[in-house]
Amino acid sequence: MTLHHRLTAFNTASESENKIHDDAVASRFGFTGGLVPGVDVFAYMAHAPIALWGEAWLNGGGMQARFGKPVYDGDDVTVTGDADGADRLALTASARGVTCATGTAWKLDDAPDPAGIGTADLPDYASRPKASMESLKPGQILGTMVETYTRADGAQHLADVREPGATFENGAICNPGWLVRRANYILGNNVKLGPWIHVESRIRNHGQLRDGEPVETRAIVVENVESKGHLIVTLDFEIVSHARRIMSGRHWAIYEPRQVRERS
Repeated sequence: MTLHHRLTAFNTASESENKIHDDAVASRFGFTGGLVPGVDVFAYMAHAPIALWGEAWLNGGGMQARFGKPVYDGDDVTVTGDADGADRLALTASARGVTCATGTAWKLDDAPDPAGIGTADLPDYASRPKASMESLKPGQILGTMVETYTRADGAQHLADVREPGATFENGAICNPGWLVRRANYILGNNVKLGPWIHVESRIRNHGQLRDGEPVETRAIVVENVESKGHLIVTLDFEIVSHARRIMSGRHWAIYEPRQVRERS
């Protein structure tokens, strides 16, 4: 069985602090326009397991996606999910005739629960340290983000990622893509970043988040390395509500691309 999901991509981050989503800045990195955030491409791809497995996946499934080529605003995107047995999907997202992202989704993640992540205070936003090997040391617990999820937030996110609202009661239930965005936000709220690129995420769903519930996003630095001239940070993150885990995962980002380092 093969599932197809077609949509027109929308760059939700053209005005964000991360200028890799800005057309002019992205062009200096060899792209033809500002990049659609990887967390939104993740949400596009998550449509396939949601459509196939519904609540079973939202309450206990998992997904991994890696972003190899950019998706641009206005691209016609096709997400394909090819069933690999009854409980796994091989995922691709394609645009402009090329494969932009690949991944896998599984109906049930029965691995042992990951260890919990501690909390810490967020730094003052205006005086955050610059992202570096020193400010993102392995083992460092990042400052915790505290929010409240609302139906309005959810409805806006569903519109942004072109996800039909029925499964999520028009935003009353949180889409996993909204949660994965928190891994980006917790990084940006703890350190000052220049243009940077989200390259991969692996998540596990533990339960559903609903309108009006509090949300804590916690993260710890797992690795911070140089590879091919890029500086890459790996975070483990978890999202909890009322001490109930909603999502856990791992998140990879090039926080200082080679091109930036060469200029400096």
